[in-house]
Amino acid sequence: MTHSIGMTKALKLLGDTAADIRRLEAEAAEALHGRADKTAHRELMLEKCELLADLPENAQDALGAEASTPEGRRLLTGAEGFARRANQALDLESIFYMSALLYPDDYQDGDPNDLERFIATFKG
Repeated sequence: MTHSIGMTKALKLLGDTAADIRRLEAEAAEALHGRADKTAHRELMLEKCELLADLPENAQDALGAEASTPEGRRLLTGAEGFARRANQALDLESIFYMSALLYPDDYQDGDPNDLERFIATFKG
């Protein structure tokens, strides 16, 4: 599927964010399980939530004028949903909630997470 320049930039931003989150989660797991460093684990989970919380603003910037198109609005609505849940986790200061963000109850290792599945809906 071919996308406009703004949508292509926004999807790249989401993909980069998804990759950054996977990296942060791996580092957090190693900190917690490999080094028993709860402080580092918490900091990495906070960083994950902050990436998600910033997603709508960053996506809006990437989309530019294309944010008002139906596809742009759909992308922003999804980004706002991820940000809302991340902000709830931050407000609750719940490491469990932060860790569980993006993962449905039936998640299996190796499956795409919710953000990755959302991105895939635009790639047709």
